[in-house]
Amino acid sequence: MDVYQVIIAVCLSVISATIVVIGVTLVWVLAEVKNSLKKVNGILDTTHHITNSIAEPVSSFSEFLMGFRNGFSIFNKVFGSKKATDDSTE
Repeated sequence: MDVYQVIIAVCLSVISATIVVIGVTLVWVLAEVKNSLKKVNGILDTTHHITNSIAEPVSSFSEFLMGFRNGFSIFNKVFGSKKATDDSTE
């Protein structure tokens, strides 16, 4: 075998080994990314559930207050106009 052939064979072996190591490392990194994304998805689902459980009572309470306010405005219109007419008669 010629010296050049040995050098080419060694270079190809080193390059092939490097590519295999990079490929294995890439697969390992992608597996870790997949596991991390699963955990983040679980956290986001939990956060969504918590915010919904907080938002529903707040929304119900807001609707209650709006109804209460509308009831008082009707009450003030009915009895407020009567008071205004009583003031004008004096």
